[in-house]
Amino acid sequence: MAGVQGEPRARADERWGPVRTSLVGVLMLALVGAGLWLVGSRDGSPGTAGAGPSVTPSLTAAPTPTVDPSVLRLQALDQLMAARSDAMMRRDRTAWLATVDAESAEFAQRQAAVFDNLDAVPLAEWRYEYAGDGPSLSAERLAELGPDAWVARAVLVYRLEGAETGEVRREQYLTLVRRGEQWLIAGDTDGGSAPDLWDLGPVQVVRGERSLVLGTAPAHELERHAEETDQAASRVDAVWGSDWPRTVVVMVPQSQAEMAKLLLRPDETGLDQIAAVTTGEVGVDTAGTSADRVVINPAGFAQLGPLGRQVVLTHEITHVATRATTTQDVPIWLSEGFADYIAYKQTGVSRPVIAQDVLDRVRADQGPTQLPTGPDFDPGRGDIAPAYAGAWLAAELIARRWGEGTLVGLYRAVSSGTPTSEALPAAIGLSEEQFTGEWLAYLEELAS
Repeated sequence: MAGVQGEPRARADERWGPVRTSLVGVLMLALVGAGLWLVGSRDGSPGTAGAGPSVTPSLTAAPTPTVDPSVLRLQALDQLMAARSDAMMRRDRTAWLATVDAESAEFAQRQAAVFDNLDAVPLAEWRYEYAGDGPSLSAERLAELGPDAWVARAVLVYRLEGAETGEVRREQYLTLVRRGEQWLIAGDTDGGSAPDLWDLGPVQVVRGERSLVLGTAPAHELERHAEETDQAASRVDAVWGSDWPRTVVVMVPQSQAEMAKLLLRPDETGLDQIAAVTTGEVGVDTAGTSADRVVINPAGFAQLGPLGRQVVLTHEITHVATRATTTQDVPIWLSEGFADYIAYKQTGVSRPVIAQDVLDRVRADQGPTQLPTGPDFDPGRGDIAPAYAGAWLAAELIARRWGEGTLVGLYRAVSSGTPTSEALPAAIGLSEEQFTGEWLAYLEELAS
């Protein structure tokens, strides 16, 4: 995340592990449980149950098997999700709306809008995974939809064509209603469904040399973002290298209120400190599975000049680049400090200016006593600028005293699983406690 000096990375933690129910297997188990057994043939021929001595078959009709209703509704859900996936990939609006309950007029209208809003979005994949039952419906909701209505927890999985990032996963809660013999989707608000750009309005798309910019903002703004993203990506390459996705996905909502919705925030509190944020999925023990997007805050970005925009975008794209090979969480002081180190490199902005916010606190005897941690970067808790300045000085100190290559090597080691307590002494010969002491002394020296 970045403001003029960078904002905290916001991770959309979507690493659930949905277990797709095998509907055929469940159905078979239900049939067995209902007493559907194979009757031995008259001669006990192979392939029949109870093969052995011939028996005279009973003339009593076998009972009609009953199937657990939950099996049937899961089967219906599976068919609905497959139909929606197919309709979206074929861009078949009629087929898409055929999965929606027409009696739920407001939801049906929103679904039509979502389909239309996606018209320009280049989709390489769009599918759903069943992840379990959602919350129980209220008595009022059941009275509205019928006693059979239920909520399914699903995961929308999509990929953007032309972006070398991984799959994006969005949790959705789909309310299903029975209309005669047919099951349909009647809503997606009976749980915490996560929105995307196309839930907010029509999406426009601009492609750059190194960027894919999607937004509900005006096209001319998207074009400028594409050009500046291309430039920032090259600056990241110069320090980190080129082993990361060559196309950066940037999302530009039309307003700060829309950004709050994309970040799943209850309101806009603290977002005035944020110009952009990187969000996405990070693989666990598997490199290269991230699907990061840079989300622009149009209100914050509008306050920046060309240099400020350069710093913000370079900071965020550093997150995109580093997370492409990250398998373990990196301490936030190193993650944000490293992103700011690359962002401010060769900008000509002096150290006292970049570090002013934390140095002012040191001069007022209110300076930090430890390296910045997560809460220090939370814009909802207060001023985050000193945390960024302090993190940048930590990264800058390592590069200044031990070399830029050492800083890059330290980041690669920690992000690939080496504990900081081991990686730091291996890189600079100091323990975390010793390095913290060196950093605090550095702050005092610069503040004097």
